[in-house]
Amino acid sequence: MRPHQLKNDAEDRVQAVNDVNERTWLKALAWVMTQPGLLEGLPGGHAPLLEPEDPRLHALLSRDPAGLMQLLQGPRAHKLGIAFEALMLWGLDHGLGYRCIARDLQIQDGKRTMGALDFILEAPDGAHEHWELTYKLFLQCDNGLEWSSWLGPRGRDRLDAKVSRMLSHQLPLSETPQATARLASLGVDQIHRHRLMVQGVLFSPWGAAPSRATQGHQTAQGRWLRPSQLQALTGSRPQATWVQRVRPLWFGPWSGGADAIMPATAFLGAIGTSPLENAQLWSCLAWDDHPEEMFFVVPETWGA
Repeated sequence: MRPHQLKNDAEDRVQAVNDVNERTWLKALAWVMTQPGLLEGLPGGHAPLLEPEDPRLHALLSRDPAGLMQLLQGPRAHKLGIAFEALMLWGLDHGLGYRCIARDLQIQDGKRTMGALDFILEAPDGAHEHWELTYKLFLQCDNGLEWSSWLGPRGRDRLDAKVSRMLSHQLPLSETPQATARLASLGVDQIHRHRLMVQGVLFSPWGAAPSRATQGHQTAQGRWLRPSQLQALTGSRPQATWVQRVRPLWFGPWSGGADAIMPATAFLGAIGTSPLENAQLWSCLAWDDHPEEMFFVVPETWGA
């Protein structure tokens, strides 16, 4: 692909994010604020930040969202992790009374960058907290339940590698001499609490019983399959309709317009007959008594 094509594609992705309406983003905000963490036993716990019936959630969603929309715009707004950070920042500030002292705080050792601290926060009780955040989708690549058995949709990321780096490097970074000096310049003399905020969706193979990852808070909520299995999938749901999920709106149930919904024939046509190059995320929308389901369609050779 030529450089100008890459630039145009990036601009198109940013424009698509900016065009998403406020209602859709507010639903995404409600989702991330009320979801438990993927894994139990991580620093800070896995409990949701708010329960759905908490009046603070209603107050948060009733606020003027102009500031949130501004956070969600920019050259990196199409990235899932950046959108997640923006939603969390808005929710912590306006829903839970936190104050953000620093976001993406770069820590230097001379001319060498050691890393960055996602959030440095002042909690409502005055304590200073360091949060590291990630929103990921991982697919079970074999019959194992260990974290090494869960891969990203492109087959590169692994749950074990991601969590290990967050625990061994990112979270302890705020305790290094270089970081404490940088934090002191911001008026933070001590980090009182640390939290790993790991959210997302786990996907087990379609046709097998849902699996629960080691330390997983719940069984996998999504399914994945290969193009050769699509006819069987749509045949098992003849009345269902489908919609493709476009990053960064991979948060919770789909909430877009009716013009994106398609029947099974159009869904199969959208996947196409040529070999699939990249994994695609789709929602099978609720029908009759069936709830909405999320599916990753991956290349035939994925995980091999």
